[in-house]
Amino acid sequence: MIKQINKNVLLMGQPGAGKGTVAGVLTQKSNLLHLSTGNIFRQEISNQTELGLKVKDIVTSGGYVPDEITNQIVKKAITKLKDNGEYFILDGFPRTSDQAKFLSSLPGFDFVVFELVVSKEIILERLNGRRLCPTCSAGYHIKYQPPKVDGLCDKDSSVLIQRADDAEDKIIERLKVYDEKTLPLLNFYQSNGELIQIDASLKPEEVADKILEILEKNSKI
Repeated sequence: MIKQINKNVLLMGQPGAGKGTVAGVLTQKSNLLHLSTGNIFRQEISNQTELGLKVKDIVTSGGYVPDEITNQIVKKAITKLKDNGEYFILDGFPRTSDQAKFLSSLPGFDFVVFELVVSKEIILERLNGRRLCPTCSAGYHIKYQPPKVDGLCDKDSSVLIQRADDAEDKIIERLKVYDEKTLPLLNFYQSNGELIQIDASLKPEEVADKILEILEKNSKI
């Protein structure tokens, strides 16, 4: 049975916490849509909107898209969903406390903020064990989703590879950068009493069920 939720969701957590996977389960079990800021940017660029062309120029030159542009693109996308009476999981935004303040300033949006919490050891195991087929891009995990033949893709028998940023030293660096950049953001929501922490060491389906249970209670308020 599809659960009807009338709140929007912010999912936060370190690389490897399972945000994308959990978001996918949530969309299967509820009316929530998964809204990725990466996809929003690509759509704006593809449609050659004024904002999209600005983003394209910045990205092409290797620059950082300023908050002012990012904020307006996100506002445009989520306002369209709100006007259609739809609720969503916002993925990839906000990334800074300034972006969070902008989001909080928008009238008519009701967000529930979740942080997926998992130990560094589990994150290392999850990310370091990922493998990818260079030919068809099929994904595997040496422990949780191993190929039928060790080291070979089930579909085309290509030798599986590990993404460069899934090497242990790269993972540790990514976690460090995340902590440095995201701690002020988490503190912003925590200080406002808005941050709900969820144990993400559980299976994605269990994590999603816990989130939906909280959302259902919030939806009745």
